[in-house]
Amino acid sequence: MIRVLIDTNVFLDYALKQSNSVELTVQIFQKIFDKKFEGCVSSSVITDVYYVIKKRTNKENARKFVETAYQMLTILPVNRKTIRDALESSMGDFEDAVQAFAARAMNVGIVVTRDKTGFADSGMTVFTPQEFLTYLEFPSK
Repeated sequence: MIRVLIDTNVFLDYALKQSNSVELTVQIFQKIFDKKFEGCVSSSVITDVYYVIKKRTNKENARKFVETAYQMLTILPVNRKTIRDALESSMGDFEDAVQAFAARAMNVGIVVTRDKTGFADSGMTVFTPQEFLTYLEFPSK
């Protein structure tokens, strides 16, 4: 089964039902539920998403969402080495670098994001939500 990093922006789109790509994110998360691939997020993303949901809705909604995420996603550790590698990397966005190095340490080679430029120097295969759904349908392309 392929392992895929879900970027913060895609995770928040799903959680808050926001952006033009909400239908795509719902499809992506349905495929995680259906075990078509293993969805992964860094531990730092869990806390970021909790914070944003709590601010936009309330603590109870944030807690429920994180509990659901905890059950369905693989949570990748962020440790001292992850932070050092992110700080020393050529990636322009520190948060994306932390996610990328957490993913690479756990042999996750694909990331789904709305901002492909943030992961351009990550060494990972980078897809938008639409591109990733197409890839799942036609993996040889």
